[in-house]
Amino acid sequence: MAVSKLIMVNRTTELYEELRKLISYVQAQTSMISGEGLENFCNHSDQIKSDYLWSISDAAERALTLIDHASGA
Repeated sequence: MAVSKLIMVNRTTELYEELRKLISYVQAQTSMISGEGLENFCNHSDQIKSDYLWSISDAAERALTLIDHASGA
């Protein structure tokens, strides 16, 4: 019983750390284009803007997938 509890705690810790990393990334990325940063963002090519926004969306989607898998959805 102790081994399965340890595995569950380890998985929960790993999930928390991965979610924290992904959400921190999304927060940092969106902070870079909010407020005065938006003008700088708009000055980049359409491809760079698209890639940048895609990377934010991808990180958010990965976080949601981790939550869905953890909840059994």
